[in-house]
Amino acid sequence: MSFCQEVKKELCRIEPKKLHCREAALYGVLRLSRTFPQEEIVFKTENKFFADRFAQELAAFGTFVEVRSDLRRLKGDTPVYPVIVSDEYQRRLLSRHFMLDVSGFHPPFVERSCCVAAFFREVFLAFGSVTNPEKEYHLEINALNSLFAEEMYLLAQNMGIRFKTTKRKGSEILYLKESEQIEDFLTFLGATKSVLKLMDIKVMKDVRNKVNRTTNCETANLKKTVSAAGSQAQDIRFILEHRDITWLDEDLRELALLRVENEDLSLRELSTRISVPLSRSGVNHRLRRIAEAAAKLREDLDAQKGETEV
Repeated sequence: MSFCQEVKKELCRIEPKKLHCREAALYGVLRLSRTFPQEEIVFKTENKFFADRFAQELAAFGTFVEVRSDLRRLKGDTPVYPVIVSDEYQRRLLSRHFMLDVSGFHPPFVERSCCVAAFFREVFLAFGSVTNPEKEYHLEINALNSLFAEEMYLLAQNMGIRFKTTKRKGSEILYLKESEQIEDFLTFLGATKSVLKLMDIKVMKDVRNKVNRTTNCETANLKKTVSAAGSQAQDIRFILEHRDITWLDEDLRELALLRVENEDLSLRELSTRISVPLSRSGVNHRLRRIAEAAAKLREDLDAQKGETEV
């Protein structure tokens, strides 16, 4: 079961107790339906439990409602369940009761905060989705048109939820991208178990990201150390090929031989191997002097080669 299915399963168990909340829940879905009341289909869903529950709530208003299995529209192996009010007269009665012919929202249905929660809960169940937080944080609701999107935006804003809007395939989409806002919204709807799971996933992602950053940093430092050690050993071998070890200053000789024989040692490890222990910065300083000496030797040899060729 996907995270979105788990959230909706939890929300489906929440049934509005008071009449005004039940009406707000029904109003949200009927108001945002693309087809109702002109056509018989209220909405389609893959969640049969929600389709049955919504149909029962609608039937409580004396409406004959059907939930069918649309065999012509399969998503993989999952059937789609249309919720249908086939009688045109009953659709007109519902339209009149829920003021569906009024432009925009009818305020009395969403005056109370409990009604706003019931409204958004049912709208999310019918027209919303939330992605797996393991992959990304994204929750959205299809608000149908710009007028509904604006009114839903304001309703949510009054509850402390700040949606963002975008357009997709001719519809206005309300969406949340911040994990905290998704947590607040799902908590407002009543999906507390899902919120706890989301928070657990977020903590694990943060820990995993910190471990990855630390590992990447350590790997980068190791590569840098290995590269520097290889360059230092190369300089020392160059010196030994063209000059004796005594060509180096006396305080550099032991460290030069130690480095060329132990390319895998870090500066700190080198500092403990030398006969007169040095600090890490002291070892680094001497290795820089060796590098400078090697560079000077290369210049001198190149200059001599140039004079010989002339």
